[in-house]
Amino acid sequence: MNTDLVIHGDNLSEAWARTVVAVSAAHGKHKAFHVVTRISDPTAEDARIREMADGILAERDMAPISTVANTLFPHALARRTPDPEALGRRYMDLLPTLQHLDRENCRGTYFERLVNYETTTGHLNQLAELIRRLKQELAVRTKSRTGPKSARYEVPMEQLSANLPVSEAEHDTNPIGFPCLTLLSFQLDDDQLHVLAHYRSHYLFRRAYGNYLAVCRLLCYVGGQTGLAPGRVTIVAGYAKVDQHRAGSVKVLDEYLNTDLLI
Repeated sequence: MNTDLVIHGDNLSEAWARTVVAVSAAHGKHKAFHVVTRISDPTAEDARIREMADGILAERDMAPISTVANTLFPHALARRTPDPEALGRRYMDLLPTLQHLDRENCRGTYFERLVNYETTTGHLNQLAELIRRLKQELAVRTKSRTGPKSARYEVPMEQLSANLPVSEAEHDTNPIGFPCLTLLSFQLDDDQLHVLAHYRSHYLFRRAYGNYLAVCRLLCYVGGQTGLAPGRVTIVAGYAKVDQHRAGSVKVLDEYLNTDLLI
């Protein structure tokens, strides 16, 4: 059964709400495969949709949007620590405390993978390396007729070490193990920077809004470090589900999307 969906939103809130409504309606099963969500403006939110999303999480006793977002990008810490190398060091110093306070972080966080990625030769701050590579390419603008390369900015999120809980065909025995986010791919487009995030699966109430927010904030951070404007955000989910589905919540979002407020 082909359930591919492509959803567009002017801002991340609208994109999330439209994704929830579309997936909920997909063949009446509240789930879909190969769901693509595109966000035109990663700097904007709709305050009413954000309020509704946090309300849905609160009434289901699930983590708020800000908590989910911080596992991929600690926005407040990054604002106080603009240098990516220093940001990585500060975060790793704080990580034991974060893991103690929240058991869901016991296997690590996405941002840990971003700033302390395990390689065969040691640990790599992928965020700092991404920014370095972008600056390197931008510097050739005046030296090369071909200009900077558009696509050499991949950030993997899965570790390739057998002693970590990741998805490896030969070793993985946890069918829903961390991480669901497997790849961040950035594209340089003149003076703009776009990003594509690939998720193995997405729970649209429990995780998706916070994940969208984190990816958008990460793009803005990298853009600020490199002098590039944040461009489009594309979220690809191999499998998406309206978890803990309640028709009332979906109906409220659908009705709001069809009011004059979003026209």
